[in-house]
Amino acid sequence: MIKFVLIGAWACFATLASGYATQYFRTAYAKSEVEQPAGPSEMKKTKEIDVPKIKDGALKGYIVAQFAYSVKAGAPKKLTAFAEALVVDEAFRYIFDDDSVDLGNLKKYDLKKLINTVIKNVNARLKNEAVTDLAIQEFTFLTTAEVKQRF
Repeated sequence: MIKFVLIGAWACFATLASGYATQYFRTAYAKSEVEQPAGPSEMKKTKEIDVPKIKDGALKGYIVAQFAYSVKAGAPKKLTAFAEALVVDEAFRYIFDDDSVDLGNLKKYDLKKLINTVIKNVNARLKNEAVTDLAIQEFTFLTTAEVKQRF
């Protein structure tokens, strides 16, 4: 008889302990979800752009570039669709206007300045901090002779 009473008490204690443990872990998990940021950024890829480089009044070649950018997950869909066009536009303008490009040696090109300027200008035009990062997928220079050979 004492065995049945002890087994019953043990079953009640195990049930109460598991109920309290479940409630404790649920509240701890819910707090950690609230403390996390609004969600991960969404990566998007732009189309490849060809930027003509003109030096001394003559076409020297094209810089071919492609970018991947991240947009905050909470940004409106209309805003993110418009962000791609602005990333391409700002990158094209920056590369086209930049006379510091050494066409024979692109290793010396300041890519950090390009990335920071494009992000800053896109966010300024969007009037929102939607674009958080920009990565370079491709960045090469093709001379006019190389372009003619390809086509």
